[in-house]
Amino acid sequence: MEQNNYKLSSITKIDKRARLLPWSTTFMILILIVVFIWFFRGGSFRFYTSMFFGFYDLTQEAWISILLVGLAQTIIFLPFRFIGAILNPDLKEFETELEKTKTDNQYLIFHEKVRQGNSSVVFYILNFVLLGLAFFSVGRVFLLDFYNEKINPVYLYHFIPYPEYPIKGTDFEFPFFHINSTFALNWHTIFTAWGMVLAVMVALRLLWIILKRFLSKNKSLLNIRISYNRLVLIGSGFAGTLFIVSTIFLRHIPNSIQFVFLSADLTKQNTVFNIITAICTCLATIHSGYTHNKEAVIVARNNKIPEAVINKVFKNNMSVSLRNGIFLALLTYWITHQMPSSHDLSVLSFEFLYLISPFTFDMLIPKKTKKITLPDLPYNVPVQQ
Repeated sequence: MEQNNYKLSSITKIDKRARLLPWSTTFMILILIVVFIWFFRGGSFRFYTSMFFGFYDLTQEAWISILLVGLAQTIIFLPFRFIGAILNPDLKEFETELEKTKTDNQYLIFHEKVRQGNSSVVFYILNFVLLGLAFFSVGRVFLLDFYNEKINPVYLYHFIPYPEYPIKGTDFEFPFFHINSTFALNWHTIFTAWGMVLAVMVALRLLWIILKRFLSKNKSLLNIRISYNRLVLIGSGFAGTLFIVSTIFLRHIPNSIQFVFLSADLTKQNTVFNIITAICTCLATIHSGYTHNKEAVIVARNNKIPEAVINKVFKNNMSVSLRNGIFLALLTYWITHQMPSSHDLSVLSFEFLYLISPFTFDMLIPKKTKKITLPDLPYNVPVQQ
């Protein structure tokens, strides 16, 4: 009888142990619960509103305060980037494991990692949710018309001075250019130029095919060849877009340009500012894709992946980055077209901080590398020297 009770007690302990979540997952859930309660009670909105008017009290310029909000948020999330840099190799391994798994089973693996308390996955979820709530809260702040209508004091912390109206510094001036006149090349010249470019590329390809058996062992020439291949792949991924853009440019070549300073009223919608924001969003997306793909190429070479496979994957990924950039640019234009220009300035400030981060904040973040195994690539491409 006692033996049976002992077995039953052991089974109960095992069952309870299986049901208990790891401390890291439990801690994440508690943090998210607190954050969501704080968010839905207006805590994040009050935080960013107070931040904006705190900077405004110091600068007395609305546009400078908007830029400082973006800078402050970047600094606030620096600790998360430090932790992310430390956990990044483990997260890369998890992403690789997901890529090797069928789509139907990916959710199960993700769920299992959370139940196991995988620190990288738990941190990824927490960081993603916090960033999403932060950007949503910032965007919501600049949707308010607190420039013309006095803001409710309840939205400000008690130590933030209430602003004097009207709000100052709502006109943001930025350099731009005005094309006074253009001229167009005739179609014969345009197609001749395109034909010459194509002929040069084909000639270089044929020349390499003829000489590669003699020069393939020359590492210097091989590195030049690899760089040339990558340039061709990037260009071929954007070939259609480059053709259209270059044709439009050659038919409207500026011959008189005047640099001017445009002024955008941050309290109102501005179409030119919307277009600039959309273009910058597209370029930032393409740049992000290129940076990510460049890092993947380094990992692939370290794992002895054939160069031809690397080139093909790189080309496909850059094409995806271009499509994503165009889609996000159109979406950005549509959204910002419904809002005051203060939202455009906020978006541009975050994109600018992202672009300069490799030369500023990223230099403070430790680099932790770890050799990982890439998933099996579906491309059956012969290796070319």
